[in-house]
Amino acid sequence: MRFEQLAASQTVVAKVMENSIRTDKVGHAYIFSGDYEPYLIETAQLFAKSLFCEAPDGVEPCGDCRNCRRMDSGNLVDYLEMEPDGASIKKEQIQQLLSDLSLRGAEGDRQVYVIHQAHKMTTQAANSLLKFFEEPGVGKLAILVTTQPQLLLPTIRSRAQQLVFRPIDRNELADKLSADVACTTDLARLALAVYPKWDDAREVLHNEWFVQSYGLVVQLVEVLTKRPQELLLFAQEKWLGHFKGRNELRVGLELFESWLEESLRFKVRTDYTPQLFTREQALYQAFISNRSAHKIVHAIEHVHEAIRRLEANVNPQLTFERLTFDLQKG
Repeated sequence: MRFEQLAASQTVVAKVMENSIRTDKVGHAYIFSGDYEPYLIETAQLFAKSLFCEAPDGVEPCGDCRNCRRMDSGNLVDYLEMEPDGASIKKEQIQQLLSDLSLRGAEGDRQVYVIHQAHKMTTQAANSLLKFFEEPGVGKLAILVTTQPQLLLPTIRSRAQQLVFRPIDRNELADKLSADVACTTDLARLALAVYPKWDDAREVLHNEWFVQSYGLVVQLVEVLTKRPQELLLFAQEKWLGHFKGRNELRVGLELFESWLEESLRFKVRTDYTPQLFTREQALYQAFISNRSAHKIVHAIEHVHEAIRRLEANVNPQLTFERLTFDLQKG
Protein backbone atom coordinates (compact mmCIF):
# COMPACT_ATOMS: atom_id res chain seq x y z
CA MET A 1 0.00 0.00 0.00
CA ARG A 2 1.01 3.59 -0.69
CA PHE A 3 -0.42 6.84 0.62
CA GLU A 4 -1.85 7.67 -2.79
CA GLN A 5 -3.81 4.40 -2.68
CA LEU A 6 -4.96 5.08 0.87
CA ALA A 7 -6.14 8.56 -0.08
CA ALA A 8 -8.33 7.15 -2.84
CA SER A 9 -10.67 5.50 -0.32
CA GLN A 10 -9.74 7.12 3.02
CA THR A 11 -9.15 10.77 2.19
CA VAL A 12 -9.43 12.19 5.71
CA VAL A 13 -7.31 9.47 7.33
CA ALA A 14 -4.58 9.82 4.72
CA LYS A 15 -4.52 13.62 5.07
CA VAL A 16 -4.18 13.48 8.86
CA MET A 17 -1.34 10.97 8.66
CA GLU A 18 0.47 12.82 5.87
CA ASN A 19 0.25 16.15 7.71
CA SER A 20 1.60 14.67 10.92
CA ILE A 21 4.58 13.19 9.06
CA ARG A 22 5.33 16.33 7.04
CA THR A 23 5.16 18.62 10.09
CA ASP A 24 6.93 16.13 12.37
CA LYS A 25 4.00 16.25 14.78
CA VAL A 26 3.26 12.56 15.17
CA GLY A 27 1.28 11.81 18.32
CA HIS A 28 2.21 9.18 20.89
CA ALA A 29 -0.97 7.10 20.40
CA TYR A 30 -3.54 6.52 17.65
CA ILE A 31 -6.69 4.41 17.43
CA PHE A 32 -7.40 3.09 13.94
CA SER A 33 -11.03 1.97 13.86
CA GLY A 34 -13.00 0.55 10.98
CA ASP A 35 -14.94 -2.48 9.82
CA TYR A 36 -12.07 -4.49 8.30
CA GLU A 37 -9.03 -5.12 10.44
CA PRO A 38 -6.54 -6.26 7.76
CA TYR A 39 -6.89 -2.88 6.03
CA LEU A 40 -6.34 -1.07 9.34
CA ILE A 41 -3.21 -3.12 10.02
CA GLU A 42 -1.85 -2.52 6.52
CA THR A 43 -2.37 1.22 7.05
CA ALA A 44 -0.59 1.08 10.42
CA GLN A 45 2.34 -0.66 8.73
CA LEU A 46 2.42 2.03 6.03
CA PHE A 47 2.45 4.76 8.69
CA ALA A 48 5.30 3.07 10.57
CA LYS A 49 7.26 2.37 7.39
CA SER A 50 7.06 6.02 6.39
CA LEU A 51 8.37 7.06 9.81
CA PHE A 52 11.26 4.59 9.68
CA CYS A 53 12.19 5.12 6.01
CA GLU A 54 15.69 6.55 5.49
CA ALA A 55 14.94 8.07 2.06
CA PRO A 56 11.22 8.86 1.75
CA ASP A 57 9.73 10.50 -1.32
CA GLY A 58 7.66 13.08 0.55
CA VAL A 59 5.63 10.85 2.82
CA GLU A 60 5.92 7.73 0.65
CA PRO A 61 8.47 5.18 1.96
CA CYS A 62 11.11 4.39 -0.64
CA GLY A 63 10.85 0.61 -0.23
CA ASP A 64 14.56 0.15 -0.88
CA CYS A 65 16.46 1.48 2.14
CA ARG A 66 17.63 -0.78 4.95
CA ASN A 67 14.71 0.04 7.23
CA CYS A 68 12.10 -0.48 4.51
CA ARG A 69 13.59 -3.86 3.63
CA ARG A 70 13.68 -4.85 7.29
CA MET A 71 10.05 -3.78 7.73
CA ASP A 72 9.09 -5.92 4.75
CA SER A 73 10.93 -8.94 6.15
CA GLY A 74 9.68 -8.44 9.72
CA ASN A 75 13.16 -7.82 11.09
CA LEU A 76 12.98 -4.18 12.15
CA VAL A 77 13.74 -4.34 15.85
CA ASP A 78 12.00 -1.07 16.69
CA TYR A 79 8.68 -2.19 15.21
CA LEU A 80 6.43 -4.60 17.15
CA GLU A 81 3.00 -6.07 16.55
CA MET A 82 0.93 -7.86 19.19
CA GLU A 83 -2.16 -10.03 18.86
CA PRO A 84 -4.62 -11.50 21.37
CA ASP A 85 -3.51 -14.61 23.21
CA GLY A 86 -6.57 -16.74 22.59
CA ALA A 87 -9.77 -14.82 23.28
CA SER A 88 -8.21 -11.76 24.89
CA ILE A 89 -5.14 -9.56 25.31
CA LYS A 90 -3.90 -10.14 28.81
CA LYS A 91 -2.12 -7.88 31.29
CA GLU A 92 1.02 -10.01 31.04
CA GLN A 93 1.19 -9.46 27.27
CA ILE A 94 1.08 -5.68 27.68
CA GLN A 95 3.69 -5.78 30.42
CA GLN A 96 5.96 -7.93 28.25
CA LEU A 97 5.48 -5.55 25.32
CA LEU A 98 6.41 -2.53 27.41
CA SER A 99 9.38 -4.40 28.83
CA ASP A 100 10.60 -5.30 25.34
CA LEU A 101 10.31 -1.67 24.28
CA SER A 102 12.32 -0.48 27.25
CA LEU A 103 14.99 -3.18 27.12
CA ARG A 104 15.81 -3.55 23.45
CA GLY A 105 16.84 0.07 23.03
CA ALA A 106 15.94 1.95 19.90
CA GLU A 107 18.33 1.75 16.96
CA GLY A 108 17.00 5.10 15.78
CA ASP A 109 14.93 7.81 17.37
CA ARG A 110 11.56 6.03 17.23
CA GLN A 111 9.78 2.85 18.32
CA VAL A 112 6.36 1.81 17.04
CA TYR A 113 4.05 -0.89 18.33
CA VAL A 114 0.74 -1.99 16.85
CA ILE A 115 -1.88 -3.82 18.90
CA HIS A 116 -4.30 -5.95 16.88
CA GLN A 117 -7.93 -6.27 18.04
CA ALA A 118 -7.24 -3.79 20.82
CA HIS A 119 -10.86 -4.04 22.02
CA LYS A 120 -9.98 -7.51 23.35
CA MET A 121 -7.72 -6.10 26.05
CA THR A 122 -8.80 -7.13 29.52
CA THR A 123 -9.42 -4.26 31.94
CA GLN A 124 -6.12 -5.06 33.67
CA ALA A 125 -4.26 -5.03 30.33
CA ALA A 126 -5.84 -1.72 29.34
CA ASN A 127 -4.91 -0.17 32.69
CA SER A 128 -1.29 -1.29 32.21
CA LEU A 129 -1.24 0.33 28.78
CA LEU A 130 -2.87 3.45 30.20
CA LYS A 131 0.07 3.98 32.55
CA PHE A 132 2.36 3.95 29.54
CA PHE A 133 0.08 6.39 27.68
CA GLU A 134 0.43 8.83 30.56
CA GLU A 135 4.24 8.75 30.31
CA PRO A 136 4.99 7.42 26.82
CA GLY A 137 8.61 8.42 26.54
CA VAL A 138 10.31 10.15 23.64
CA GLY A 139 9.84 8.67 20.16
CA LYS A 140 7.41 5.91 21.17
CA LEU A 141 4.24 5.48 19.12
CA ALA A 142 1.28 3.18 19.84
CA ILE A 143 -1.30 2.28 17.20
CA LEU A 144 -4.37 0.47 18.49
CA VAL A 145 -6.30 -1.32 15.76
CA THR A 146 -9.94 -2.17 16.44
CA THR A 147 -13.24 -2.93 14.77
CA GLN A 148 -15.09 -2.17 18.02
CA PRO A 149 -13.69 1.08 19.46
CA GLN A 150 -16.65 1.44 21.81
CA LEU A 151 -15.27 -1.48 23.84
CA LEU A 152 -12.03 0.35 24.62
CA LEU A 153 -11.79 2.01 28.01
CA PRO A 154 -12.90 5.67 27.83
CA THR A 155 -9.58 6.65 29.40
CA ILE A 156 -7.73 4.92 26.56
CA ARG A 157 -9.88 6.62 23.91
CA SER A 158 -9.38 10.03 25.50
CA ARG A 159 -5.58 9.75 25.40
CA ALA A 160 -5.24 8.70 21.77
CA GLN A 161 -6.01 10.36 18.45
CA GLN A 162 -8.85 8.48 16.79
CA LEU A 163 -8.84 7.90 13.05
CA VAL A 164 -12.13 6.45 11.82
CA PHE A 165 -11.96 4.60 8.50
CA ARG A 166 -14.80 4.56 6.02
CA PRO A 167 -16.44 1.13 5.52
CA ILE A 168 -14.72 -1.25 3.14
CA ASP A 169 -16.75 -2.75 0.29
CA ARG A 170 -17.29 -6.25 1.70
CA ASN A 171 -18.96 -7.52 -1.44
CA GLU A 172 -15.84 -6.73 -3.43
CA LEU A 173 -13.67 -8.47 -0.83
CA ALA A 174 -15.96 -11.49 -0.74
CA ASP A 175 -15.95 -11.78 -4.53
CA LYS A 176 -12.16 -11.66 -4.55
CA LEU A 177 -11.88 -14.24 -1.75
CA SER A 178 -14.44 -16.62 -3.25
CA ALA A 179 -12.63 -16.53 -6.60
CA ASP A 180 -9.31 -17.11 -4.81
CA VAL A 181 -10.41 -20.25 -2.96
CA ALA A 182 -13.20 -21.41 -5.32
CA CYS A 183 -16.04 -21.23 -2.80
CA THR A 184 -19.43 -19.55 -2.74
CA THR A 185 -19.59 -15.81 -2.09
CA ASP A 186 -21.88 -16.58 0.86
CA LEU A 187 -19.19 -18.65 2.58
CA ALA A 188 -16.56 -16.03 1.79
CA ARG A 189 -18.69 -13.29 3.37
CA LEU A 190 -19.13 -15.39 6.52
CA ALA A 191 -15.43 -16.13 6.78
CA LEU A 192 -14.61 -12.43 6.49
CA ALA A 193 -17.25 -11.64 9.13
CA VAL A 194 -15.71 -14.02 11.66
CA TYR A 195 -11.99 -13.98 10.86
CA PRO A 196 -10.50 -10.47 10.93
CA LYS A 197 -7.43 -11.43 8.88
CA TRP A 198 -7.57 -12.18 5.18
CA ASP A 199 -5.09 -15.09 5.48
CA ASP A 200 -7.10 -16.66 8.31
CA ALA A 201 -10.34 -16.35 6.34
CA ARG A 202 -8.63 -17.84 3.30
CA GLU A 203 -7.21 -20.73 5.30
CA VAL A 204 -10.48 -21.65 7.01
CA LEU A 205 -12.29 -21.76 3.66
CA HIS A 206 -9.99 -24.61 2.66
CA ASN A 207 -11.20 -26.52 5.72
CA GLU A 208 -14.34 -28.66 5.60
CA TRP A 209 -14.87 -27.80 9.28
CA PHE A 210 -16.02 -24.29 8.36
CA VAL A 211 -18.48 -25.58 5.76
CA GLN A 212 -19.90 -27.92 8.40
CA SER A 213 -20.06 -24.97 10.83
CA TYR A 214 -22.30 -23.15 8.35
CA GLY A 215 -24.65 -26.11 8.31
CA LEU A 216 -24.74 -26.40 12.09
CA VAL A 217 -25.71 -22.74 12.50
CA VAL A 218 -28.59 -23.33 10.09
CA GLN A 219 -29.61 -26.42 12.10
CA LEU A 220 -29.42 -24.41 15.34
CA VAL A 221 -31.78 -21.81 13.91
CA GLU A 222 -34.15 -24.51 12.65
CA VAL A 223 -34.33 -26.10 16.11
CA LEU A 224 -34.75 -22.72 17.79
CA THR A 225 -37.52 -21.82 15.33
CA LYS A 226 -39.46 -25.08 15.10
CA ARG A 227 -38.50 -27.24 18.11
CA PRO A 228 -37.10 -24.97 20.84
CA GLN A 229 -37.71 -27.64 23.48
CA GLU A 230 -34.99 -29.73 21.78
CA LEU A 231 -32.35 -26.99 21.95
CA LEU A 232 -30.35 -28.46 24.82
CA LEU A 233 -30.39 -31.92 23.23
CA PHE A 234 -29.14 -30.41 19.96
CA ALA A 235 -26.36 -28.63 21.85
CA GLN A 236 -25.20 -31.82 23.53
CA GLU A 237 -25.51 -34.17 20.55
CA LYS A 238 -24.35 -31.98 17.67
CA TRP A 239 -23.16 -28.44 18.45
CA LEU A 240 -20.64 -29.19 21.20
CA GLY A 241 -19.32 -32.20 19.30
CA HIS A 242 -18.31 -29.91 16.45
CA PHE A 243 -17.30 -26.68 18.20
CA LYS A 244 -14.72 -28.13 20.57
CA GLY A 245 -12.95 -25.87 23.00
CA ARG A 246 -13.09 -22.15 23.63
CA ASN A 247 -11.80 -20.85 20.28
CA GLU A 248 -13.99 -23.06 18.10
CA LEU A 249 -17.07 -22.29 20.19
CA ARG A 250 -16.38 -18.58 19.79
CA VAL A 251 -16.41 -19.03 16.01
CA GLY A 252 -19.74 -20.81 16.27
CA LEU A 253 -21.18 -18.05 18.43
CA GLU A 254 -19.97 -15.34 16.07
CA LEU A 255 -21.54 -17.16 13.12
CA PHE A 256 -24.83 -17.40 15.03
CA GLU A 257 -24.50 -13.72 15.94
CA SER A 258 -24.15 -12.93 12.23
CA TRP A 259 -27.43 -14.77 11.60
CA LEU A 260 -29.17 -12.84 14.37
CA GLU A 261 -27.90 -9.48 13.14
CA GLU A 262 -29.07 -10.22 9.60
CA SER A 263 -32.44 -11.34 11.01
CA LEU A 264 -32.79 -8.07 12.88
CA ARG A 265 -32.13 -6.06 9.71
CA PHE A 266 -34.61 -8.25 7.82
CA LYS A 267 -37.20 -7.66 10.56
CA VAL A 268 -36.98 -3.89 10.75
CA ARG A 269 -36.35 -3.11 7.07
CA THR A 270 -39.00 -4.39 4.69
CA ASP A 271 -36.73 -3.78 1.68
CA TYR A 272 -33.72 -5.64 3.13
CA THR A 273 -32.35 -8.87 1.66
CA PRO A 274 -30.00 -10.83 3.99
CA GLN A 275 -26.38 -10.79 2.80
CA LEU A 276 -25.29 -13.82 4.84
CA PHE A 277 -26.76 -17.34 4.76
CA THR A 278 -28.34 -16.20 1.51
CA ARG A 279 -29.79 -19.64 0.65
CA GLU A 280 -31.91 -19.59 3.80
CA GLN A 281 -34.50 -16.96 2.91
CA ALA A 282 -37.42 -19.18 3.95
CA LEU A 283 -35.79 -19.89 7.30
CA TYR A 284 -35.19 -16.19 7.86
CA GLN A 285 -38.89 -15.57 7.24
CA ALA A 286 -39.92 -18.33 9.64
CA PHE A 287 -37.46 -17.15 12.29
CA ILE A 288 -38.67 -13.55 12.37
CA SER A 289 -42.37 -14.28 11.88
CA ASN A 290 -43.05 -14.90 15.58
CA ARG A 291 -40.28 -12.75 17.03
CA SER A 292 -40.28 -9.05 17.72
CA ALA A 293 -37.22 -6.94 16.99
CA HIS A 294 -36.86 -6.56 20.77
CA LYS A 295 -36.65 -10.33 21.20
CA ILE A 296 -33.99 -10.64 18.49
CA VAL A 297 -31.96 -7.89 20.18
CA HIS A 298 -32.20 -9.85 23.43
CA ALA A 299 -30.88 -12.95 21.64
CA ILE A 300 -27.90 -10.97 20.33
CA GLU A 301 -27.22 -9.73 23.87
CA HIS A 302 -27.33 -13.32 25.16
CA VAL A 303 -24.72 -14.32 22.55
CA HIS A 304 -22.52 -11.38 23.56
CA GLU A 305 -22.77 -12.49 27.17
CA ALA A 306 -21.79 -16.03 26.20
CA ILE A 307 -18.70 -14.70 24.39
CA ARG A 308 -17.79 -12.68 27.49
CA ARG A 309 -18.05 -15.85 29.58
CA LEU A 310 -15.68 -17.63 27.23
CA GLU A 311 -13.22 -14.75 27.55
CA ALA A 312 -13.50 -15.07 31.33
CA ASN A 313 -12.49 -18.75 31.00
CA VAL A 314 -15.89 -20.17 31.90
CA ASN A 315 -16.25 -23.80 30.79
CA PRO A 316 -17.30 -23.82 27.07
CA GLN A 317 -19.95 -26.53 27.50
CA LEU A 318 -21.54 -24.76 30.46
CA THR A 319 -21.39 -21.49 28.55
CA PHE A 320 -23.33 -22.83 25.58
CA GLU A 321 -25.81 -24.77 27.70
CA ARG A 322 -26.52 -21.55 29.62
CA LEU A 323 -27.06 -19.79 26.27
CA THR A 324 -29.64 -22.39 25.21
CA PHE A 325 -31.66 -21.70 28.37
CA ASP A 326 -31.39 -17.94 27.78
CA LEU A 327 -32.56 -18.32 24.17
CA GLN A 328 -35.52 -20.46 25.21
CA LYS A 329 -36.60 -17.85 27.74
CA GLY A 330 -36.18 -15.07 25.19
